[in-house]
Amino acid sequence: MGIEIGGQIERVNGKELSYVEFVERYMSKNQPVVLTGLMDDWRACRDWVTSDGRPNLEFLSTHFGKSVVQVADCGTREFTDQKRVEMTVLEFIDRWFDGGNGNSVLYLKDWHFVKEYPEHVAYKTPLFFCDDWLNLYLDRYRMHHSGDNYPEGNDVCCSDYRFVYMGAKGSWTPLHADVFRSYSWSANVCGKKRWLFLSPSQCHLVFDRHV
Repeated sequence: MGIEIGGQIERVNGKELSYVEFVERYMSKNQPVVLTGLMDDWRACRDWVTSDGRPNLEFLSTHFGKSVVQVADCGTREFTDQKRVEMTVLEFIDRWFDGGNGNSVLYLKDWHFVKEYPEHVAYKTPLFFCDDWLNLYLDRYRMHHSGDNYPEGNDVCCSDYRFVYMGAKGSWTPLHADVFRSYSWSANVCGKKRWLFLSPSQCHLVFDRHV
């Protein structure tokens, strides 16, 4: 029996859902859900999006262009992931305008935006996700303390799991489980993103095994 993909993810107005209801109906059951109405007052939804609903690449390159980020080449496999390179946000956006790298689609991943730009409050964490034990711990933990070897904004020091992702149409991420098998939430500021979830009853089908 192969993997079967089907079914629908429930959509719920987050403004009409209590925390207790969220825990009982979704979190305790490890059930995915799409929550709407929680991003209306986010700064990211104003600054990072143009009036016609497109990503405001000019704003991002002007204000954050010097940041060095990880960029995945969606057309090149490296072990079980995609090949990654480092470049500045400005370089990434320039390649976006140029149509990527040949036939490849580039995908900016795992940008530690919150730690790098704490003064730019791009979003407010919804009530349902404020009990964030992983990041609460990592906010007080540094992998290195040598400012000379690892500057404050370096990825090595920015040991948190609040990421910004950005990519053109066709960018994607391989099948994976989130860090430490933790609960995760994701907000789509601009554009569309398709998610495929594997139900617990089918997880055994993706493990390596001998025939």
